[in-house]
Amino acid sequence: MSCHCHGKSGVSVTRTSPYDQCTACAKKHIVKAWSLFNEFTYTDDNRDTISGQLRLAADHLMYGHRETALLARDLAVQIEENRDKEIGTGWETLLESVRKAFNADYPERAARLQELEKETS
Repeated sequence: MSCHCHGKSGVSVTRTSPYDQCTACAKKHIVKAWSLFNEFTYTDDNRDTISGQLRLAADHLMYGHRETALLARDLAVQIEENRDKEIGTGWETLLESVRKAFNADYPERAARLQELEKETS
């Protein structure tokens, strides 16, 4: 399913490509993969969906955020090869990296989150 995101320009689009460089789209795919990984990691269908989401995220990051794209791709390979014991801090590193890129691209969203955190503390 296409993201139909607004991207950095703020202009709504009717079609996006996996190769559109967008940290919002990438973050969405990574968070979905991470959520699925914390569910039923032992089923082939679930693992295929997780690795697919990570590869979609890598597509959205590969030109603008190459290092984060490589983290996503490498994690997808580990999941495809059932090498979960080697993941270590892979998820944490990837999530931190995509959040950093997302917050840099959308500082107003990060500022709103900081305000929410202040309100609840």
